[in-house]
Amino acid sequence: PVEQSINRKYIEEAKDIIAGMPHLRVVGVTGSYGKTSVKFYLGKILSARYNVLVTPESYNTTLGVVRTIRESMRATHDIFVCEMGARNVGDIREICEIVRPQYGIITSIGPQHLESFKTIENIVATKFELADSLPNDGTVFLNMSNKYIADRKVSCRVVGYGSEKSEWFAEDISVSAQGSRFTIRDPDGKKWAFRTKLIGEHNVQNITGAIAAAYELGVPMRDIVIQVWRLESVPHRLNLVRGAGKTFIDDAYNSNPAGAKAALDTLC
Repeated sequence: PVEQSINRKYIEEAKDIIAGMPHLRVVGVTGSYGKTSVKFYLGKILSARYNVLVTPESYNTTLGVVRTIRESMRATHDIFVCEMGARNVGDIREICEIVRPQYGIITSIGPQHLESFKTIENIVATKFELADSLPNDGTVFLNMSNKYIADRKVSCRVVGYGSEKSEWFAEDISVSAQGSRFTIRDPDGKKWAFRTKLIGEHNVQNITGAIAAAYELGVPMRDIVIQVWRLESVPHRLNLVRGAGKTFIDDAYNSNPAGAKAALDTLC
């Protein structure tokens, strides 16, 4: 009971900090996998124009988010990119009640944490707590290449990425030990060529989601192209490590069937 009382005090302090910054735009990022990568990519791209606070490392629990707000949030921040993790139904809704996002990104849905969720339906419902928490004039960015995401209906505005029928889709993808190249068509129909030091089509898909959100938030496409080239690998997530006569693909942080397949495809 004492610990719960202390936690509640910290949560209320975080709520007050957010409420005291009416100009702040909050982007929630969730998914079974890919959310940490998208969070960091988006933060880097947005930094071309804005003062951005990003939840560090894998701070994606309620108290991790609260700690980030209490220790790092400043009045000068324009945008808060908040990773939202979950192991139980209601976890993401709880974070949304604190940070009150106007934008959301759902990167993927898969059979993660079934030991606590029990069913894939519970996982889908929990990830979409982010979309359900957005205001009516909010925007959610959905990875339409994921079957659990593409079939779900939401009440707020949707911007799709990841599939050929989406507003944002990467094509002409080539991957080598030097990185990846791809092309994206913007909403005005103009094609833009991108280069990144990151490898793997899965990373390209995550970058596409970050590009869509950054463009929506007002970063010019020319600046986005430069920032994508400057992106660094998220540690232990498909990043290249060069040794004496050997090159490793370090994907050791975490995995799932889709992620393991993506890593093997990249190795090929």
